[in-house]
Amino acid sequence: MAARIISPFMQSAASILEQMTRVQAEPGTVVASHPELHASYLWILIDLHGAVQASVAFGFVPDTALKIASAMMGGFQLNELDAISQSAISELGNMISGNACSLLSQEGLVVDISPPKLVFGQNVTTASTSAVAVPLSLREMGVMELKLLIA
Repeated sequence: MAARIISPFMQSAASILEQMTRVQAEPGTVVASHPELHASYLWILIDLHGAVQASVAFGFVPDTALKIASAMMGGFQLNELDAISQSAISELGNMISGNACSLLSQEGLVVDISPPKLVFGQNVTTASTSAVAVPLSLREMGVMELKLLIA
C-alpha cells in the first residue's frame, strides 16, 4: 500500500519542482525508513485524511530550501529562512500534495490534506509506526527527501 501512495507524491514532486525551479528531479530508490524527522532538515509536514490515514514530509537541508525558494521567487536571492522563504517552501509542499491527491483520486483513493506545518531545528517524533522514504536529487540545488509516514 505504501508504494501505491508514495508513487503519486514522487510523480507530483518531480512535476511541480520542474515547473517551479526549472530543475529536473531525479528520484532515488524507495526504502523503509524511521518515522522520526531529524533536526538537521527543514521539514514540511502535511497530514493525509480520507482513504489514506498518513502524513507526508518533505525534507531539505537549509541551503537547498533557500535555493528552491529563490527559484520559486523568480530567481530573487533569498539568504535566510525568513517568513518569505518559509512561505514559499510551505507552498511547494502544498502544491505537491494537492497534485498528488488528484492523482490518488484517479486511482479511486479520495484524500484530503491539512495545511502545511513547517518544522525546523528540532527532532520530531511522529505517531507513525513506519515510514518509507525516497531522495529526489535536484542536481546543483541539492536533495529533497520525500517521506511517507504511515499510522
